[in-house]
Amino acid sequence: MPRYELTLIINMLERAALTNTLKRTCTAIMGNGGVIRNMENLGRKTLPYKISKHGNQHTEANYFLLDVDISTNVIPDLRAYLHRDIDIVRPGILQKDLKFVRPCLEGECNFGELPNPDHERRVWKRKTLKKVNYTKADKTRLNYV
Repeated sequence: MPRYELTLIINMLERAALTNTLKRTCTAIMGNGGVIRNMENLGRKTLPYKISKHGNQHTEANYFLLDVDISTNVIPDLRAYLHRDIDIVRPGILQKDLKFVRPCLEGECNFGELPNPDHERRVWKRKTLKKVNYTKADKTRLNYV
């Protein structure tokens, strides 16, 4: 089973109602054969913008992160269930990468740039010729490209 990171932005609720919402979510995950590896409470935070959900406008919410192993076939059903839940303002499901390899540790490190060793010389020549205001004949004599 692949590993997923489930982000939940939950309504501003009392502690008992917040616990019930998390229990419902965890029960839905485990009922579909998933395993919850870790749950992290990120606390109450102000939302970056107003979010309208289920007829209410939200400006503050509780943030939670769940580390979950669950089958890929269950993800659409789980996403639909979380979107229908009245207490969840915004759910998010991301597949978690197990191994992160820095791009420049193995092999050549280029980020799609085309190698052009002549570029700096041409830029310098263009800038200096612009300052001096050479004529067109002078530029061709100097091999200006």
